[in-house]
Amino acid sequence: MEKTSERRPGAAAAWMKSSVGVSFHWTTHSVLTDGTSLPFREAAERFDAVSFVRDLKRVRADHVIFTLTHAEQYLALPCGPLEELLPGRTAERDLIGEIAARLAEAGIRFIAYYNHSCNGGDDPAWKKACGYASADLDRFAGNICGIVSFLAGRYGKALSGWWFDSAYSVDPRGPHDTITCDMGGWRFPWDKLLSAAKSGHEDCAVAVNAGIGSNFLYASGTDYYAGETVDLEEVFRPDEINGVVGHRWTCLDSTDWVFHRGRGSFSAPRFPLETVCEFVRKNLASERMTTFNLEIAQDGAINPASLELFGEMKKRIGM
Repeated sequence: MEKTSERRPGAAAAWMKSSVGVSFHWTTHSVLTDGTSLPFREAAERFDAVSFVRDLKRVRADHVIFTLTHAEQYLALPCGPLEELLPGRTAERDLIGEIAARLAEAGIRFIAYYNHSCNGGDDPAWKKACGYASADLDRFAGNICGIVSFLAGRYGKALSGWWFDSAYSVDPRGPHDTITCDMGGWRFPWDKLLSAAKSGHEDCAVAVNAGIGSNFLYASGTDYYAGETVDLEEVFRPDEINGVVGHRWTCLDSTDWVFHRGRGSFSAPRFPLETVCEFVRKNLASERMTTFNLEIAQDGAINPASLELFGEMKKRIGM
């Protein structure tokens, strides 16, 4: 396999320059529209993948970033490497595989969001099991790369990209540092993570998030910028470099990202239609990908107001 360091960064992400899509934070903290919640495995079974993809095709989304795991390390699929480390954290139904396959049939690209889940206090059992809490960092990195390699191999070309979060809790070099264990001089092996992500196929694009408004690059083989922002006029630093595709990713409705406990109804869109259209036009002119996060309930129901606004925006800008 081609080594990450020998690749031309951004080559795998060329399609992103004109892509306008959506994202969803479907996690263990997600709830149903009435505010109640289901156990994780039952939620995976209840998720209506058919309606989910049908809605996205109707509004002409070009791509989807879907959260595989966030604050707690659970995966909605059978995953031996995770089960070996911490039993009971997977699902019998391969929900992620079904979503990826249906999106491919609909002509919508799938980008997998992955978080190592060691960036806070949400999942102490996982932090211990994977090696982060005990500062067994080589084992920690090996476990994370092993899970990513498993996912890349399982889904292959159904994955058009990866979006890796919380780099700042495993590497202090960026603008944020949320490390909670003693790392000494240890450095996270980004080359191994990118190689694992691309082991399904080498044209799978990779981004590593350095935080809101940051273009900091942790890995030389990065294909596109993470682009996380809250404000549509966010100033990103440092400047983008040639060869890495630009990106802007923001919340169309709730800035909580997750439709979570305590929420009993979807939020109204944060911006009027013309503001959203202008934001997208600017990104297209700069050859940047645009992604809007939409609230999603535990059963796969998408915030209808945000979905319709996105669809109307696509019509207005002629996409």
